[in-house]
Amino acid sequence: MADRDNKENQGKAQCRRRDFLKLSAAAGVAMGVQGLAWPVSLAQAAAGPQNRPEHAAQRFLKSMNCSQAVLETYAPSLGMSVKTARRIAAPLAGGMGMGSECGAVTGAFLVIGMKYGKTRDNDPQADKETFSRVAGFVKEFKAKHGHIDCSALLGTDMGTPAGIKEAEQKGLFTKVCPQLVRSAVEILDKVLA
Repeated sequence: MADRDNKENQGKAQCRRRDFLKLSAAAGVAMGVQGLAWPVSLAQAAAGPQNRPEHAAQRFLKSMNCSQAVLETYAPSLGMSVKTARRIAAPLAGGMGMGSECGAVTGAFLVIGMKYGKTRDNDPQADKETFSRVAGFVKEFKAKHGHIDCSALLGTDMGTPAGIKEAEQKGLFTKVCPQLVRSAVEILDKVLA
């Protein structure tokens, strides 16, 4: 009995560490990006989409990449070109191509990091602000959808070719994913305010 309890506790600790590492990696990318100069005109930066949630959902339907749709919606207003945003967010779609965290969620994390992430090595206040906003986003997204995991949200294993094929056959990419992207941006707009 004690061995089983120990194994369960070790599994929970490993899961928490893994989740922390994934979040840290995404935040690190976002924070690293903030310090670089991006070729964005003032007109581009000021001309953010009027209806961000709808814009992101439409971008998703064109690209079929949830993380790109979210990041590129905010990129110009944060001083990043859409092209650069697409490149940075590309590998995060489909739960990082493995059915893990939803790309709309990780795209939102990147936006939060770009706006609030630290730019100096020792800036605990920026860390606190960033992670507080990430936690608020996750809490609201989970309250609305139950999960942040792509496979769980779609009800199929997005880490396998069979799962992706099932999602295509069920029309999940055109019915469910745009709604998740729209929802992520609605929540993100609140979290960034």
